[in-house]
Amino acid sequence: MKFDNSLRLLKQAKKLIPSAAQTYSKSYKYFCEGAAPAFLSRGIGSHVWDVDDNEFVDFVLSLGAVTVGYNHPGVNKSIIKQMESGISFSLSHRLELELAEKIIRIIPCAEMVRFVKNGSDATSAAVRLSRAYTGREIIACCGYHGYQDWYIASTNRNRGVPKAIGKLTKKFKYNNINSLLTLFDRYPQQIAAVIMEPIGLEPPKDNFLQKVKDLAHKNGALIIFDEIVTGFRLSLGGAQEYYNVTPDLATFGKGIANGMPLSLVTGASDIMKLIDEGAFISMTFGGETLSIASALATISLFEQKESFQHIWTLGQKWIHSVNNLIAEKNLSSDVRTAGLAPHSGIVFKNINGIDSSDWLSLFQQECILKGVLTLGINNFCLMHTENDLEKYIEGVNAGLTRVALAKQQGSPDLFLKGNKIRPVFKRN
Repeated sequence: MKFDNSLRLLKQAKKLIPSAAQTYSKSYKYFCEGAAPAFLSRGIGSHVWDVDDNEFVDFVLSLGAVTVGYNHPGVNKSIIKQMESGISFSLSHRLELELAEKIIRIIPCAEMVRFVKNGSDATSAAVRLSRAYTGREIIACCGYHGYQDWYIASTNRNRGVPKAIGKLTKKFKYNNINSLLTLFDRYPQQIAAVIMEPIGLEPPKDNFLQKVKDLAHKNGALIIFDEIVTGFRLSLGGAQEYYNVTPDLATFGKGIANGMPLSLVTGASDIMKLIDEGAFISMTFGGETLSIASALATISLFEQKESFQHIWTLGQKWIHSVNNLIAEKNLSSDVRTAGLAPHSGIVFKNINGIDSSDWLSLFQQECILKGVLTLGINNFCLMHTENDLEKYIEGVNAGLTRVALAKQQGSPDLFLKGNKIRPVFKRN
């Protein structure tokens, strides 16, 4: 493959745009610069084309925002129909009510809804509501929750955030209830909420989610599920429906509108009503109708029983095939699959004392050369086909074959044609 146009545009973009992209995880730093596309031009179904007209089966899907597929006729029709009537208005639009009613019907914790735009908007709104409701300030968190000050202050990407804010966010470990218990013991009557991704790359063990909820409530704190990733991926009602644990508040985004910008915070009405009582959560484009029309069309597709079954089936086949390839190439001590089928991935260890990102770089490079776009963690959509999956398995086979050879010869550097990936965060 040639990436001449991508590289030309990338050179220009580096001068004008930080990281040459609006999202860290969509930037050239997350791909093998020089041996991967840097700019895409169009998408249809589960396939995308870059500016050099290379075609890829896409398993990144705008970081999970595309859940149905690119250019789905039904979703597009809904957007176009609404566009003919208007986009943003001076008063609320009936579609806001229609979507709110649907969300309340399908999400277990939902009694009232506030629409916003990004995952960071939604999680920050949930945190503000929890502080307003409890009168407390400290937040216990587990997972990634966006770029707003309250969370990012707790990371090493916290430049520009007042240190005082960082003191109000405390982290605990997933599947380790004692790490959360320690926080409640250390900060009695001070923790407003526990916010967490209900599942990352590892499933909850030993009834962990229910234990977190019980511990939070015992100590007077709320429980918030950040379902920006898990929503409309595991089941219609999200991870809370799948695991049968209902939080006080929850946030949804990404795939709710098949790539259109929409997210939400929802939960118990006595908490949500605080938006009318001084917990200020408001934005001009929260009720923008094209995204809401897209969400209604997207959710209607996911209400069909076969939709989630399709995603689960593809994910399970991927995991089974990749586990066989890992064993076949004697890489079981170095590589593993992780996550539930709809959001599964491949995880590399530090091999030969070399950082795991270097090995992922080589794997990704070989997949891309086979026409598969991947970050290592999968997002499946309704328009992925069995042929797409077979192509992906071919890419995985090529990637693991090269990794095994590089391990034998001592370093992935011997086979890298592009730069190594440089992720902003490493997620375990």
